[in-house]
Amino acid sequence: MTSTVNIKSKFGSIFKKKESGLNTKKSGPSGWSNFLTKLQELGKALQFPIAVLPFAAILNRFGGLGITYTTGAEGEITNQVGYWISFIIQKPGAVVFDNLALLFALGTAFGLSKDHRGEVTLVAAIFFFALIALTSEGGLPQMIYGKVMTFETYEMVDGNYVPTGEKLSELFYVKEFADDGKTVIGGAYVLNIGVLGGITAGCMSAFLYNKYSETKLPEALSFFSGKRFVPMMALVIAIPMAFAFAIIWPWIQLGLMKFGSAIADPTNPAVAIPGTAAYAFLNRLLLPFGLHQILNTFFWFQLPIGGESIAPITGNHGEFEWVNGDINAFAAGIEGSGLFQGGFFPVMMGGVPAIALAMIFAAKKENRKQVAGFLGGVAAVSFISGITEPIEFSFAFISPLLLIIHATLSAIFVAISTAMQIQIGFGFSAGLIDYAASFAQSWGFANSGGSMNISANPLWTLVLTAGAAGIWFPTFYYIIKLKDIQTPGRENDYVAPIDDTKAVKGSAKSVNASADKFEVMAEKIIAAIGEDNFKNIDNCTTRLRLILKDNKKIDDGAIKAAGTFGIKRLGDEGLQIVVGTNVPFVADHMRNKVKIKK
Repeated sequence: MTSTVNIKSKFGSIFKKKESGLNTKKSGPSGWSNFLTKLQELGKALQFPIAVLPFAAILNRFGGLGITYTTGAEGEITNQVGYWISFIIQKPGAVVFDNLALLFALGTAFGLSKDHRGEVTLVAAIFFFALIALTSEGGLPQMIYGKVMTFETYEMVDGNYVPTGEKLSELFYVKEFADDGKTVIGGAYVLNIGVLGGITAGCMSAFLYNKYSETKLPEALSFFSGKRFVPMMALVIAIPMAFAFAIIWPWIQLGLMKFGSAIADPTNPAVAIPGTAAYAFLNRLLLPFGLHQILNTFFWFQLPIGGESIAPITGNHGEFEWVNGDINAFAAGIEGSGLFQGGFFPVMMGGVPAIALAMIFAAKKENRKQVAGFLGGVAAVSFISGITEPIEFSFAFISPLLLIIHATLSAIFVAISTAMQIQIGFGFSAGLIDYAASFAQSWGFANSGGSMNISANPLWTLVLTAGAAGIWFPTFYYIIKLKDIQTPGRENDYVAPIDDTKAVKGSAKSVNASADKFEVMAEKIIAAIGEDNFKNIDNCTTRLRLILKDNKKIDDGAIKAAGTFGIKRLGDEGLQIVVGTNVPFVADHMRNKVKIKK
């Protein structure tokens, strides 16, 4: 009896968690709520590594373009000053893409850890390096599958090719051919757990940290107690996790490589067009739930894409490579890359700003000025940077019909872009900045081999952008008017953003007019939700991601009046509030003002 009591006392928190979990499962909807909350947390965590991509992509592309024009055909430097300036610009950007999987491990672990302390990132690094070491060439995959699906290799002896006696598995090697294009002279090891491995390392490290960082060991081993205990657990757990990757991942990657070869091939429209269109449709449809980031992570960072490297502008061909992820492949200039990105430029530069314009014109005359004030600004943000969420959240939760129309039109324009074989990529999102940064590489793809493919010219993207605006605007305007959809400015109880000097509903005091505008917004949101209602405050690129005790006990009107763009409830506790790109400042003020009891 004493033993049982001691065990329960020592692991009380664990028992409580399990009991809470059991109760949640029984309640039905709360189980779904918890699932959505976990996905919301993962989506938020993925934003940490993704946030470093935009500027890194700009440095990488402009620096790479400079290197191309300051080196000769044999790689010799033709312009010393220009080359070294370009080198200095390009390398800091390239290092981000070269170490993307590690950044996902660190960022995911930090985002999912309970207290967001730096120690968990060290654990994630250890976990990730252990996975890489055990699954790299000559590691566990070789031990398990070294004699499965093998192919013979040959070498030249006295003018003839003879077998080397070495056999390599097609599960993790791709064949390297002699000049005759038929004789296999070796294999390149391509098994790569990539970003998926990084995310797995991050998630597992955060789980171990959250569970074991307060572990107390006997006095003799007390040095290894607490947070020092977690790295030891990580190294132990990394071994079976590496075995799991070694057993399962080779087969999955083989399938993905075949899938990627079929989809990411502009010369195979029968597969590429429906493949990229389906991705675009799901990408927009999942946006309101924050689940599009999980979908994007696969296509942008994990999907293997193979092809020759293509030089910017000139289109000169280089060596054949396999690169994981469409963003990474485009940054490396791999032919066939950019198809999962290029079609989004007309959507985000033309279609989404046109939605904002349609909602402004559809608003009631007395509200049009206020609506134009905030929708006009975010329309410019969408055009320049490709950040579209503030606009899309303005209608996505009000009208599923508009969301489906938006997703369908997005799929159509991505399909058109793919059919034209336009290949253009981005570092973060499909706005004007990324279009300019990617133009030279996209021109190189269109000019592959020195012969311009007219339909693939990236200048057509600007034409498609204008066409998208011309279709989205009337479609949204007339649907909103016809169905009387309550988009901003059309609501019967529309509340314009209130003056900063006025009292916030539910607040005991007025807001300080001299306060920072983001602090003012934070105070209004806190007052509308209730200071005692918060369980967790986080944010992603444009949204506050909140966990509340009860997400129904909030003043939606006051939150909108604070200057936000949309509200989304997830289950009974999750709440997302679209603020825009300045959301980190609002979240910081909220965290400083709200004392959350752990």
